[in-house]
Amino acid sequence: MSYRKLVAAALVAAAITACSAQNTGPAAAPAAAAGGTLRFGVGFTLDDWEPFNKPNNTYVSAVFEQLVEQAPDGIELLPRLATSWKATGEQVEFTLRTGVVFHDGTPFDAQAVKVNLERIRDSMTEFATIMKPVEEILTPDASHVVLKLKRPAPALPAQLARTGGYMLSPKTIKDGTFKTQPAGTGPWKYNAAQSIRDSKVVLDFFDKYYEPDKVGPRRLEIHTIADDDSGYNALVTGQVDVVSVAAQYKKRAETQGLKSLWYPGLRYHFLFFDRKDTFADPRVRQAVCHSLDTKALLDGQFEGLGESYPQRFSEGQPGYNPQVLGYTRDVTKARALLAESGEKDVSFTFPVFPGTELLGELVRSQLAESGITVKVEKMSIPQYFSTFDRYPAAYNTSNSESTGPLDYYAYRFAPDGGGNPYKTGTPELEKLAERALAGGTDAEREDVYRRMTQIIHDQALDCGFFSRPITFIWDPRKVDNIVPTRFEPSVFRYKEARIHA
Repeated sequence: MSYRKLVAAALVAAAITACSAQNTGPAAAPAAAAGGTLRFGVGFTLDDWEPFNKPNNTYVSAVFEQLVEQAPDGIELLPRLATSWKATGEQVEFTLRTGVVFHDGTPFDAQAVKVNLERIRDSMTEFATIMKPVEEILTPDASHVVLKLKRPAPALPAQLARTGGYMLSPKTIKDGTFKTQPAGTGPWKYNAAQSIRDSKVVLDFFDKYYEPDKVGPRRLEIHTIADDDSGYNALVTGQVDVVSVAAQYKKRAETQGLKSLWYPGLRYHFLFFDRKDTFADPRVRQAVCHSLDTKALLDGQFEGLGESYPQRFSEGQPGYNPQVLGYTRDVTKARALLAESGEKDVSFTFPVFPGTELLGELVRSQLAESGITVKVEKMSIPQYFSTFDRYPAAYNTSNSESTGPLDYYAYRFAPDGGGNPYKTGTPELEKLAERALAGGTDAEREDVYRRMTQIIHDQALDCGFFSRPITFIWDPRKVDNIVPTRFEPSVFRYKEARIHA
């Protein structure tokens, strides 16, 4: 069966291709105000409160805060624990909010920030790369932190706005209790007594929060619901007020007077891991890229929701190159590239996990039309995320959305990069990375970043970008103002939600 027939068989709702979150359903409801309990249903549980090992911020964002935070557009940076910041090629200086305390009573100040930044630096996780450009952490006084840089790091403030930048009470870091007894500066503190492991997490309003008038719900309950059918039913029967479910539930919600939105939660792309053997020839990689039809992938797996992109970076981010227009599906060209490469029997195994099975079949069918053989291997979510980079290729995220071009290169393409399991080097990129590290003006560095993006495209080191949509559905009679942040999966801005009386 061709991939187009697979797509046709998969469609159960009209394709929605809007490039921003779309609300549907009736808006009539009682007036909303601060107060009340917000009950949110998601399909996964909380193991502990260590932010570094979390695939998203669903739980930890209620308790912890960062120095700066992402605006809903996922690009603009807003003040949070830092009221302002100044970034140059030599240093980044943060001015901290005063009068803030952690949930355990520990003051939030420059020394607390230093302890957290040192924890990030020494963590041996992917977030340690945030601190690689930092030579020294200075605390000239209680409300200022200065990061002296070894090299320019334009993406550093944005990186600290993501999961790796959460500020934990230094006392809990020192005594090691933060995993089970978290103490952040967020609007809610963990209620261990009323929480039930693998079932629900209860969070009570923190009465010493520094901006109480900007917090809607006074209590949060995050419920673990095993599957989407159960999650949707829990919403309909009033057990939860908001639920995160698969895209196909959106149309059903519209017919039942519920409200919904979708937004780009994760940026996926085709990852060429084995560039030593299977995908050593750039013409083979280019053939794969010309075989992919991202719109068909979105139509088939995600009900037509989501966005397609020509490159890794969005307009407004360092590294965005307006000259890179991406690969278009062209089977004739793909076949010609394979013939030119001399590779007659290109084949590989492609891993998928629950929720992406159809995506795997569509990729298999699309590549088959170009003469590439793909065997789809289905596995559980834990198995997938512990093994997917051992396969020649996969479709997945590429790293934090805030990652800048240098960090993206270091993670994905440098021989020692954590996202480069086959340790294959790319000399052209290595030379450009060295030039960027050598300094120069902002304009000169940005020119180098754009050239790196061009090389990554020309050599087909990545391609097939699209967003995996996240869908929220809620009862507008109970709650409203559900606002997500682009590329923050499975979480919305809890503070901004409002409970109806």
